[in-house]
Amino acid sequence: MKMRHVRQVLVTFWMVFANLGVWAQQAGISLEYSGNWMGRIPDNTFVAAISIPGSHDSSTGSGWASGYEELGEMFARTQDLTFAEQWSIGIRAFDMRPCVHQDHLNLNHGICATILRFDEVLFQLRDSLIANPSEFIIIHLNHETDGDLVSDPNRTIYNARIQELLKSDELKDYMVDFKRTLRLSDVRGKILVLSRDKYASQPVGGFLNNWTGSADWSRRTQVTVTGPGNSSSRTSSIYIQDYWETYEPGTMDIKLNALLELLRYGSTHKNRVASSVVWYLNFASAYSKVGVFNASLSEGYRDNATYTNKAIADYLADESHVAGPTGIILMDYVGVDESAGYATMGASAVKAIIANNFKYLEDMGQTSVGQPDSAVKRTLIGTYSITGMKLSTPQPGSICIFRYSDGTCQKVMF
Repeated sequence: MKMRHVRQVLVTFWMVFANLGVWAQQAGISLEYSGNWMGRIPDNTFVAAISIPGSHDSSTGSGWASGYEELGEMFARTQDLTFAEQWSIGIRAFDMRPCVHQDHLNLNHGICATILRFDEVLFQLRDSLIANPSEFIIIHLNHETDGDLVSDPNRTIYNARIQELLKSDELKDYMVDFKRTLRLSDVRGKILVLSRDKYASQPVGGFLNNWTGSADWSRRTQVTVTGPGNSSSRTSSIYIQDYWETYEPGTMDIKLNALLELLRYGSTHKNRVASSVVWYLNFASAYSKVGVFNASLSEGYRDNATYTNKAIADYLADESHVAGPTGIILMDYVGVDESAGYATMGASAVKAIIANNFKYLEDMGQTSVGQPDSAVKRTLIGTYSITGMKLSTPQPGSICIFRYSDGTCQKVMF
């Protein structure tokens, strides 16, 4: 058996173990929230109306490649949990920064290479969706050019590898294309990739346009996301906040004001009807301490989290605020309320975001929140091999996974 196949078997086992909720319990996040929490939300809910907890530079909790251990620990760590552990506590949005290595795309934070290949992480997340088809995943994708180890000035290699991977037989059936009015029924069991880099003329998922790190509301509301095709529904506004430097005097207040401004807007706007749908992407991440040449420090990400993660948890716990969608929130140190002596509040924030969904969805006209819809007839919608390949004609005697319209799946001998 090839080493890569051995790694895939281990990864699959790891994901199954993680789905038992072991890490959720250790982090103090109730399985009521961290389990398949999307399964409690009705199919007709706009994806833009869901509060989704996510992680910033998600790969940094998995360890560093040889030669980058000290640099990574000092300057680039933003997470303490692996992908499997993040999934188990309810994280459903991931921030990934691929870069070009000799024969693959690696996940980096800046120049610091993690131990993770981009393709193997996608396979890992695909396997988790197969086991939990009520859920879906959003990936924020950004080419980490600082980490490229192969000369690629025109991004030719990066663009080709991204397209090849996202359109591969192993993954293509799990990808979903962006539309402004995507509903939960459109994305269950799927991955929505939103890329800040235009790696092709048409995206797999969507392209993010006009990105800004400004705290100015007028600039943050000019960002759009565009899916493939020509229909008007393929483009949407996506209001963002990605103010990432909080180490100068006064900048933490700017960050917190911008973060809360977007939370307040989402809470009151609510995305009730198709014509008014707006997406939200809120980065809680930033660094408040720096080293030489103002380089980010891992303790700076921890220190920043003590402010931003706490602000999110406190805002959502305050009953005087109108409950409504947060959109996607990408945070540092998810799932841990303490990291290296800093009160990062990453478990409290994740729990608050997930629980927030069930405070407003019924008020928005959604039905049967948290309850199974007995009126929906269960039908078979797909047959898959145990490695995740969609099958048109299963081989007699093979073990297959049947996937049903109600989000359940069943392993059978064909």
